[in-house]
Amino acid sequence: MRRHFWPSVAVCLAFAVSPAWAGPWGGLPDAVARLQVDPGDRAAERVVGEAEASIMVEARNGRLAAVAALMEVYASLVMRLPDGDERVRRIEERVAGTLTTFGQARREGDVATAAAAWAMAANLDRTGAAVGLLRQILLPPPDPEGGDTWTSPLDGAKLVYHPASRVRVGCSEIDRRCRENEVYFRWVEVSGFWAEAHEVSNDRYRSCVDAGACSPPLDPFRFNERSRGSEPVVGISWRQAKDYSRWSGRRLPSEAEWERAARAAEMRWRFPWGNNRAADLANVWDEMRPSGRGPTAVGSFPATGLGIFDIAGNVWEWCEDRYQPGFKDLPADGSPLHSGIGRVVRGGSWRRDIDLARVSTRSWYDEGYRADDVGFRCVMDASTEISDGKVVAVASRAYPTKVRPGQELDGAELTTEDRRYLVRRAITWLVLEERPKEAVLQAESLLRTDPRDPVALDLLDWVEDELTEAARAGNVSAVAELRFSFQRAVSGDPRFERRLQAMEVRLVDALRSCGETFSRNGDFRQASACIEEGLKIASSDPALRRALASLERTPGELRTWPADGKVMAWVPSGSFRYGASEGDRQAATDEFPVGEFIVTGFWLDRTEVTNAEYRRCVDAGACTPPSRVEAYNDPNRSSNPVIWVSWFQARDYAQWAGKRLPTEVEWERAARGASESRFPWGDRWDPSMANGMGTAEGDYWAAEAPVGSFPANTWGIHDLIGNVAEYVQDVYHMSYGGAPRDGRAWEQETGYASERRRVTRNGSYADPPNRLRVSRRDGRRPDNPSRAIGFRCAVD
Repeated sequence: MRRHFWPSVAVCLAFAVSPAWAGPWGGLPDAVARLQVDPGDRAAERVVGEAEASIMVEARNGRLAAVAALMEVYASLVMRLPDGDERVRRIEERVAGTLTTFGQARREGDVATAAAAWAMAANLDRTGAAVGLLRQILLPPPDPEGGDTWTSPLDGAKLVYHPASRVRVGCSEIDRRCRENEVYFRWVEVSGFWAEAHEVSNDRYRSCVDAGACSPPLDPFRFNERSRGSEPVVGISWRQAKDYSRWSGRRLPSEAEWERAARAAEMRWRFPWGNNRAADLANVWDEMRPSGRGPTAVGSFPATGLGIFDIAGNVWEWCEDRYQPGFKDLPADGSPLHSGIGRVVRGGSWRRDIDLARVSTRSWYDEGYRADDVGFRCVMDASTEISDGKVVAVASRAYPTKVRPGQELDGAELTTEDRRYLVRRAITWLVLEERPKEAVLQAESLLRTDPRDPVALDLLDWVEDELTEAARAGNVSAVAELRFSFQRAVSGDPRFERRLQAMEVRLVDALRSCGETFSRNGDFRQASACIEEGLKIASSDPALRRALASLERTPGELRTWPADGKVMAWVPSGSFRYGASEGDRQAATDEFPVGEFIVTGFWLDRTEVTNAEYRRCVDAGACTPPSRVEAYNDPNRSSNPVIWVSWFQARDYAQWAGKRLPTEVEWERAARGASESRFPWGDRWDPSMANGMGTAEGDYWAAEAPVGSFPANTWGIHDLIGNVAEYVQDVYHMSYGGAPRDGRAWEQETGYASERRRVTRNGSYADPPNRLRVSRRDGRRPDNPSRAIGFRCAVD
């Protein structure tokens, strides 16, 4: 927000420091000023003492929000005195002791209230009894033995203790199905730790969401369906799992700890229960029971080891470690590996077969990856290893003082004058800190008692300016939040109706201006956001409706993307037949089942990324050169598509350019160009339309051709058939069963395939016509480049 409107701030400050206010709080600024001149001023000391007594009254009654607000005001003023530090320390100790007593009196009936009081007390005084009381309720008992259990009062998690031991991490001794990333096992020493007996369930995760410490999972329907409360929460990224672990005072396990919990005391077993491939002991995929069943309630299968459920199957579980193909660099002390790519997942899932439920099986995903077969469980250090500081930090997160801004002083025993002074003072600092939404909520209480309050009215002037500025800048979310707060503050009072109407007229004009500005700059998505926000205020405004209509893109419309200079074409929104073309007898099984899929409009590179374009990314240090550089370094092939790059290198280029790889559905939508035929131009192969293998006399292009050498399709996009195959975002599946129908990438893996493969589309110069059909698809390891695979990028 802008720093402006200083007259309003001056008015606020004038009221905030006026000595005319009755009561200790309104008189406290003047009392402090007098003590700075005369430390023996008894009248001033009496005012300070009355303010301290006011704080103690709120502490004895457990009004934590009021205590926090009053302590902040007291400290900010009294710290100006020479003995300010000592004064603040003394009142903090007194308040901490009172809050501790308050919490003890309520421990039996309301643990959460007691813990919130102790958390505040411990933050005020780390030497008091509150820290010890928090340790008793937040930490498991000291000196446990293997297999001991403890239930957390915070989220109801049951944890099992695993004593320190030497652990074999990697392929089991007699396992003949180990993959390359498992075979070089390593012995490590793991310290004692507590592991959650079950994967984190929807019900447990909801506690963190309700506390404001976690964000909802990918699929709100599954999460919010109460009958699924005992199922493991899924659609959770590694970052979200970390948020939950921090909130709960636990952490994600290292790979070594995870494998320790899975193996228990037996290091030779392939599975947590033994060596037999007993699929009925875990929720896993098999051909007789195809994917679609989903995760089962935690604890549905027998416990293994020291009492751990579902550590094989059900859902993949995030670990703390970054992924490396082997264990050479795994720390010998069992701690996480911090170098590598992505984050490790362990345990297999309901989408994967029994062999991926082996103890040593490992894979990885990006930190932001979310899917319906990925969840997590947490671990916890032995209580003796957890510092008092961490206990207090966890308690503050777990038991926060929750109150709506503007209601901190509700119920507090204050005079009307003191309450008005404190609210005005809060508004002052919120204005100075440029936090208009919270300032408006504070002003709401002033306007309820006095609609003519000059501080509140000046604040509304400032907020109106902030709203207009945010609208012009395109900060649509800030506009929505601040407008809601403004409306709440003035609603119900007819004296503000005209003001509210005038403000909304200004806001609509600013949002229309925002749309015009972003439209001129080519950012049509942001322009649409501004116009649509304006229509929420004035749904029938003709100028806004015309502006929104003007933003509709024409199929095939071109733009130049500034980061890499490539021309992009607009692929329109719509539904289309996805998969094998009707009557196509050459369609493979992985092109079925056919269905109607929906795509939101997007921009797609008009041509494949060339050697010259890719070189700019390499020169910028954001990309690495192709694995083979003959074509890349040949000046005569600079306009040819870049080849010998992996899927990861293609992704790096897209990120450097501020783009992304297209999804598979988007790719086929663009390639079809509104047709439903086998090829973009019809059902019969035409060798003049694409660079394929041996389809014309002499086959002019023995390898890849310069981009754009063949005619563009209906939407002005070249080489979507032939030339080089193209990476897309999706993981390869053997069919479309279960694929997202809204155009999103399908990045989940299902079935027995043990290699992670990414989809390639398009076919290439090395393919005959039957492999160059629009619906033809293939899968390739993402780390395995080819002479006939390149890529192009997309932008929302």
